Amino acid sequence: MLISAFRATLEEVLAADVILHVRDISHADSEAQSADVAAILAELGVSPSAGKVIEVWNKLDRLDEDRRDALRAARNGHAGEPIAVSALTGEGLDLLLMAIEERLAAGRALIDLDIDSADGQGLHWLYENTEVMSRRPAEDGRIHLRLRVAPDKMARVARRFPNFAQA
Repeated sequence: MLISAFRATLEEVLAADVILHVRDISHADSEAQSADVAAILAELGVSPSAGKVIEVWNKLDRLDEDRRDALRAARNGHAGEPIAVSALTGEGLDLLLMAIEERLAAGRALIDLDIDSADGQGLHWLYENTEVMSRRPAEDGRIHLRLRVAPDKMARVARRFPNFAQA
């Protein structure tokens, strides 16, 4: 019944670029809880093998040293495997951030573009339709942007700003 009540909220995950499945790895029923989440995601049409889901094993700090070392050695840094973290101590969060960044960047072009500083409409369009990775003034008074562009938006960017360069 709880799942039915939150179905509309859960369906929002379908639009997500990345889904973090955060598990309390110190909980005795962690495996059963994981199976429940996997079943719900499958019911929504999200396959863990689709590349959207990053499994995060939280509360690493609550495990004994031997188990913590084993998880770190076996898991962190291997593509597609869970990332062990401690939200309390910050351990593993750098690996998690890198994994999220890799998923967000996958298949997206990185381009450089100089735009007239008076082109507010164009700048707004770029902020709405691309990921602005950096922005700095160019020597000629223009604005230099480094952008990450999704494949489905690349043709529109190229039409609107034909003077871009692949980064």
